[in-house]
Amino acid sequence: MIRIPVSAALWCSAVLAVVTGFAVAPTAAAAPETTWLCSPGQAGDPCGGRSAAPVDCFYVYPTASLQQTTNANFDPSPELREVARAQARPFGADCNVWAPVYRQATLRALFTGSVQDRSAASDLAYQDVENAWDDYLAHHNNGRGVVLIGHSQGARMLRTLIHNRIDGKPVQSQLISAVLLGGNVLVRKGSTSGGDFASVPACTDPHQIGCVIAYSSFSKTPPADTRFGVAPQVPDDSAVRGSLPYGPDYEVLCTDPAALHDNLEAPIHGIISGFTAQCTSGAGPHVLMVAGPGAALLPALPNDTWGLHLLDFNLAQRDLVDLVAAQSAAYLH
Repeated sequence: MIRIPVSAALWCSAVLAVVTGFAVAPTAAAAPETTWLCSPGQAGDPCGGRSAAPVDCFYVYPTASLQQTTNANFDPSPELREVARAQARPFGADCNVWAPVYRQATLRALFTGSVQDRSAASDLAYQDVENAWDDYLAHHNNGRGVVLIGHSQGARMLRTLIHNRIDGKPVQSQLISAVLLGGNVLVRKGSTSGGDFASVPACTDPHQIGCVIAYSSFSKTPPADTRFGVAPQVPDDSAVRGSLPYGPDYEVLCTDPAALHDNLEAPIHGIISGFTAQCTSGAGPHVLMVAGPGAALLPALPNDTWGLHLLDFNLAQRDLVDLVAAQSAAYLH
């Protein structure tokens, strides 16, 4: 029997519980002091609390809030702690994990909100992430290298953060890598860069630094209306407006975490084991196709258009942790 990780099961239950109607969303105000879901040395830190690593990780969690408003508030609620424990804690063996609480667009907003609701919610969420990044750099980084880690909404927040505040800026020299899963990172067709980021390329070697690891996982051929693997042809109104590219000149980046260099079908190692994976290419969606005994039984939730979105981290977590360790060592060397 295939067991689904607690974080994915919790997310699925939350999705199924979403109902119509909205409470009043928080209004924008002056930049608040950062509430840290995870920070080194913090009591009860779901990311492990390590404070002696030579490098940092800056983690932005996916859509997880069960709050019934369009945007969440700054409460480090149990569902946020659970997803951080599942996704970010394993990286704490190699880095000090910093994870801000941000007023993310909630599950309710994403599933029942209008385009205008989602756009406004994402704008507010991104501003919190940017404020937290500025706080982290000003008061906590102390010149260390940093790995950016995000999934789903978290990956989309970090795409915009790299585009706006890191790519081509002095702080880019401190970027060890970015692990951006389930977020449709864009590159120019036939290239490893030139889409979302002008000078932050895809990772093509385990020891490469300053690069991006990105994919969305599927175990069946993505349907025509897939949410992942296909570049948008119009501006994405459900994300932070006006900052990321779109159109026929771009494609979605897929990097195989077990075979960065040659993208051969290779075993992947994670909480759920026994599978192989390989990135698709060509004219169709660019996704990480997962194969092996039982792969067809892995849940595509909420439906086939999402693929194995809830399991993006779980399927190859050991590979991702090992990659971050190798990249961090290369950076320090």
